[in-house]
Amino acid sequence: MDDVASEVGLSRPSVYRYFADRDDLLIELITRHARALLDRARKSISRQGSLADQIVEAVLYVADHARRDPLTRHILDPDGTSLGKRMVASGASERCRAEMWDPVLDAAVANNELPPGLPRSDIHLWLGDVTKLVMRGLEDGEGDIRRYRSVLRRFVVPAFAGANRTAIAEVTAF
Repeated sequence: MDDVASEVGLSRPSVYRYFADRDDLLIELITRHARALLDRARKSISRQGSLADQIVEAVLYVADHARRDPLTRHILDPDGTSLGKRMVASGASERCRAEMWDPVLDAAVANNELPPGLPRSDIHLWLGDVTKLVMRGLEDGEGDIRRYRSVLRRFVVPAFAGANRTAIAEVTAF
């Protein structure tokens, strides 16, 4: 903390006004770093024409980059260390998933590709876990980007198409 204080031109007690301890500071740094990746990911997927393409390309983009970048990886896949546990408890990972997916989901609802009212936190969690699975698979050599693109199209994308059909069926049943 002394080094941080010196670098930013503050006293050590001043740094502690903003961060309770080293882990709080690290969580903030990791979160800011992850947000920069999310900004690049959103720019990349904004060129995709459909919800299906956006989902597939976002998962692949984040998984591929997170596997190569330890800071981003930490937000996607916090480890069992005290920092990882604090990261989960702070809600940083959950907030980053929401920041990644909510603009995509909002546009899908506006375009009638998804029904309104689906539980966003469940979608965020599921897509985060899918992204983590792809990241680990890419690391382990279980498949390449092309294979995962195909897997995501066959198994993940239909869940979103099915969500709209299920919602329509529920509405027409009344």
